[in-house]
This record gives sequence, C-alpha cells and structure tokens, in this order.
Amino acid sequence: MAKKIGARMILYLYLAVFLTRIGFGSVTILFPLYLPAGAFQVGLILALYPIAEAVSAMPVGRLADRISRKKLHLTGMTLITVLTAAIGFTRNLLNVSVLHALMGVSAAMAAVTSLTLLGDATKQTNRGKKMGGFDLANLGGYGLGFGVGSVLVTAFASKLSYAFWVTSGIFLFTSILATKFLIEPVRSDELNQPGMRRRRIGSKIRPVLPVWLGQTIILGMYFLLPKAFKDANITITGELLIFLGAIGGLFALGAIVFGHISDKVGRTKIMVLGAIGEFGFLVLFGLSFPYFLTHNFVTYALVLAPLFFLASAIAPAILSYVSDISGKARRGSANGLYSVILSIGMAIGNILGGFVSEFGVQWIFFAGAGILFPSIIISSTLLRKK
Repeated sequence: MAKKIGARMILYLYLAVFLTRIGFGSVTILFPLYLPAGAFQVGLILALYPIAEAVSAMPVGRLADRISRKKLHLTGMTLITVLTAAIGFTRNLLNVSVLHALMGVSAAMAAVTSLTLLGDATKQTNRGKKMGGFDLANLGGYGLGFGVGSVLVTAFASKLSYAFWVTSGIFLFTSILATKFLIEPVRSDELNQPGMRRRRIGSKIRPVLPVWLGQTIILGMYFLLPKAFKDANITITGELLIFLGAIGGLFALGAIVFGHISDKVGRTKIMVLGAIGEFGFLVLFGLSFPYFLTHNFVTYALVLAPLFFLASAIAPAILSYVSDISGKARRGSANGLYSVILSIGMAIGNILGGFVSEFGVQWIFFAGAGILFPSIIISSTLLRKK
C-alpha cells in the first residue's frame, strides 16, 4: 500500500510541474500583449519573476529543511493561483510588477519543494529514472504552455484578463490535486530531531555547477531561436518539421533513458557524456547552418539527432546527483541552490541570446559551444580532484 501511495505522489509531482509550467508558459505569451507598455518595460517586468525566484530559492530551500514540505508546497501553489487571478484585475504597471515578483517567490516555493519531495520519495537506485520523468514533464509543460498562451490570446483577444483567470484555474486544479495526492515521505519532526546529521554539500555540489550553469545559459538562449529563425527568413519545410519533432521526441526519451543509466553507472559520468554530446551538437549545427537545410539534409540530421539525444542526459543526472549528496536533512537547501543557478542561467541566456542572435542564428549555437566547452573542462577537473 505504501508503495502504491508513493507512486501516486510521484505521478502527482509530474502532473503538478507539467500543469504549472503550462501556466507559466502561457503567462510569458500573455504579458507582452496585456500590459500597456513598451517592449523594454515589459521585459523588465518579466525579468522580476526569475530574479525573485532566484533570490528566494535558497531561503525557501532552508525553510523546506525545517518545516512541513507539503504545507510549504501547498502555500506556494495557493499563492500562484491567487496572484495570477489578481493580475487579471489590473493593468497598472506598478501593481502588475509587484504581483509578478511575488509569483516568482511562490514559484520557488512550489518548484523547490517539488524537487525535494521527489528526492524524498525515491531511492538512489531509481532516482535518475524518476528525475528524468520530472525533467520531461517540466520541459513538455513549458512547450505546451507557449501553445496554450497563443490559443488564449486568440480566444480572449478583446478581454485578455479572462486568459489570466483561465490560467489561474489551471493552478487551482493543481492545488486541489496536491491536497489529495501529496504525502510527506520525510516529516518535519524527523528533520528537527536533536543530533540529525546535516551533510556538508558545498564541496560535493561544486563540481557539477559549471556544466549546470552553462546548460541553463544555453537553454535561455534557445528561447530566442524562434525570433532568430524568423528574422533569418528561414522557410519551415516538412523535412525540417519532422527533424525538429524527432529530436524533441529523442530529447524527451533521453531524459528517462539516461536518468535510468545514471542509476547504474553514476551521475557525473552521464552528466559529462551529455555535455560532450551537446557540445558536438552545438558546433556541428552552427558550422552547417543553413547549408544543411538544402544540402545532404538527411546525412546531417542522422548525426545531429544522436548528439542532441545525448544532451538530454544532463538535467536528470544533475537533479539526481543533488538529491543523492544532500540527504533528507539538507535536500531542500541543495535544491534551492539548483533553482538559483537555473534562474540566473536562464536570465543570462535570454540577454546573451538576444545579443548574439543579431549576428545570425548560428551564433546562438557558437556562443553556446563557447560557454559549454570550458564548463566541461572545469567540471571534469573538479571531479577528478574530488
């Protein structure tokens, strides 16, 4: 029975991150059209969210190591629901700025506790595979969220406030599910027992941070690819759509496959393998674009796809590693640090991607390769010294 309850909770965490990322992806599409402001002001308001999430992630993580993780998660989901609905009642820039920043804090509460609870609910022997599923739900939710946001913009073109209320409804549904399916594998009274051993994680987590920061910067730059492709007047052919769908499917499959392999052979080995694969993908894509779109497309696709497949190994390996080294007493703090790096990296990537894309699509990939290569060298060196 306990095993069944644990499986249900893990499925809830997958569904929760999937639905919340749909909501956040939708809001990203809605904001520029909803606010009576120029692009720069909208960008500043959007930036408040990841900044607030980054600033609050570590305190939230420490709090998750002291009090009920379930209650903290439910508090975060409730705040996200209320704040998203509140934005639908105002277009005042100051009000929206405050509300959006608070959404970043509540997102940190939901995200950090989700990762912490998933770490609590899994064992080291199966954690990689479960974290792969979490990463798949996370990325899939974001991707679908952009599509849902576009649909909401069309459906509520004259009353965009309704779109925020629909998005708030998604968060509310997730919150209700949490009250039913979420349990606490590690109770707060266990965490606060006298003599509870709290591991020092600084020296252990340091070796993976260069690759993780590099990867998150690259992810941030990827958000600029649609605009870069549009500015380059790239024609989206049937072949290209099939290729993009295929590598997207491979990436999703790889998150679970490599997460499972990391359970067998070790987290850091798989992380470095994934980083090398992504470096190869970035270099080859940058060198061959746009030539490969019209010459020997299939040949290039057959080389690029496996490299991108390898890249999917990075996130589940690092997520699992963070939970492995922290132990239940410090798992919240460790996942808080993970979320800080994620927020900072994505913000840097957005800025850097916007700058280098002015020189052409391929420069996003060259910049990514230029960041990832030294990251691999530094992480590999630190791991050998460990």
